[in-house]
Amino acid sequence: MPRRNYDGTFRGQRPKKTTPRHLLARWVETEVVRLKRLGMDFPRIAEQVTLIGRGGAKPITELPPELCFPPDYKITKQGCHKAYRLALRREPALAVDEHRQLDTERCEEMLLSLQPGLRRGDPRSVEAGVKVLSHKAKLLGLESPKRVEMTGSEGGPLTIEMFRQLCAAAEKETEVKEGSS
Repeated sequence: MPRRNYDGTFRGQRPKKTTPRHLLARWVETEVVRLKRLGMDFPRIAEQVTLIGRGGAKPITELPPELCFPPDYKITKQGCHKAYRLALRREPALAVDEHRQLDTERCEEMLLSLQPGLRRGDPRSVEAGVKVLSHKAKLLGLESPKRVEMTGSEGGPLTIEMFRQLCAAAEKETEVKEGSS
């Protein structure tokens, strides 16, 4: 195990300093996650963060005193999405489960708000309710697996013998590839 020098470095390597760009990136990640939790989409988040960077809006996350934005600061929706993904990767897996739970709670709130229209039989409310339930099922992994049917030559059913032949051919192909590498 390498020993530390008296100044805190490891064998002559200098400790990494937090650059202004790094500080800005971490703040953007935090702000994007908070705005996403509020239910904003990435284009609106990009607008909001750009406004904050130019001094036209107030942030949700406190700005560090040493953080300064470039005068023409702008972030795209793709940049916000990338920051969101990086922030989620940094967080432990429990945080991802928390996001899933948060989205599930949002779905339940949406269904609750659709109840008056559903009771009246309003077709738009029913359609929206079905979409919310479909999204919730995808979110929780409750969708039933899709049925896949393989066909043999000439579009007929795949017999067991044909399936065995296909498996044997695939195994031979794998062996040839592994042998050549």
